[in-house]
Amino acid sequence: MITVIGIFEKAELAEAASSYLLGNEFTGEVDIHTHASQPADGDRIGDFFNHLIDDEKQAAHFATLGRNGSIVTVHAVSAREAQEAVDVLNNYGAIDVNAADDSPSHTQMIERIVATDKRLRGNSAVL
Repeated sequence: MITVIGIFEKAELAEAASSYLLGNEFTGEVDIHTHASQPADGDRIGDFFNHLIDDEKQAAHFATLGRNGSIVTVHAVSAREAQEAVDVLNNYGAIDVNAADDSPSHTQMIERIVATDKRLRGNSAVL
């Protein structure tokens, strides 16, 4: 499974991207985590990025951005589906998480399965 992560400044854009994926026969799971869905106990966003990213500095950077925005996490079942998710999240305005990177993609694709207890599930949908 490939995890695709997009961070959005506006919750409406995150919702629109998620709706587009689910409305266009996307077969993976899509989770949305917004400020309103953040649990009061612990740091689920920090735990989530530390679980996915081995580099502590990069994980902390992503967590900081995620705490200030809305996170769309796509659990894709194939590389093709993951790339489609990347394209959709970028097209809907995912923020640039790697300002120092020359990559044209703002969305991150990580080939790692997210443990169920680490997932960010404010709103979740499975087709």
